[in-house]
Amino acid sequence: MVFFQTNAQIWWKKQKPYVSIWEYPRAKEMNLLDREYSRNLHFGFGLGVNAFDFSRIRSSGNTVFIPGQGNTILYADVIHLKPGFNINAIVDYRLVTNLDIRFVPGIFFGQRELDFYRYDTKGLVRAMPIASNYLEFPIVLKYSADRYTNFKPYILTGLNTRVNLSSAINTDSERYIALIKFEPFAEIGLGFDFYFDYFRMSTELKISAGLINCLDNTEAPGYEYYRQSLKSIHSNTVGFTISFEL
Repeated sequence: MVFFQTNAQIWWKKQKPYVSIWEYPRAKEMNLLDREYSRNLHFGFGLGVNAFDFSRIRSSGNTVFIPGQGNTILYADVIHLKPGFNINAIVDYRLVTNLDIRFVPGIFFGQRELDFYRYDTKGLVRAMPIASNYLEFPIVLKYSADRYTNFKPYILTGLNTRVNLSSAINTDSERYIALIKFEPFAEIGLGFDFYFDYFRMSTELKISAGLINCLDNTEAPGYEYYRQSLKSIHSNTVGFTISFEL
């Protein structure tokens, strides 16, 4: 019996290189694994696309006078979403094995179109373009699952402060409402890390919700009725980002 087992083991060792062809091999763990856990601080950058929106648009209900159209009540809505893009730097610090804190400063370009309608006829009065260019400074917590070979899912949440670089009224582009300069956002998202020999690539989907009314009280001379017809609006963003970290 012992003789049979010994000979069977010898035979199996000889055959294993050929048998393993039919087995599904475990993926090779890239050498970034050693560097990842030997350093708590990581850097990178991200490129993304986004869709910027207004939500919780509340009409004031005030009757306003529109030259050539008389007295009416206006309400506003966003009908068409337009794509934008963002570029971010990444500073990531590992707090514990599965929890990181991230500072992701960047510049954010977006475009919104706020459409104004009459309450009585539902007719469109104006489609108002609103360029939205921001400096943003998000601080988020990233919680990751355990890494499986070269793949790891994660979720994140945090706060983002955006500085609006194009908040003012611009009559040349027919924009007659102003937004506040600083807007705080709450953020939540999910993503996946993919590991390679010399870097880590991540794909991430994130939602940002404005926390305060972003309307400024400034009125455009001759077009005051647009601001007077609004009580409050909030900003929302949905974005998809691909990032690379060392």
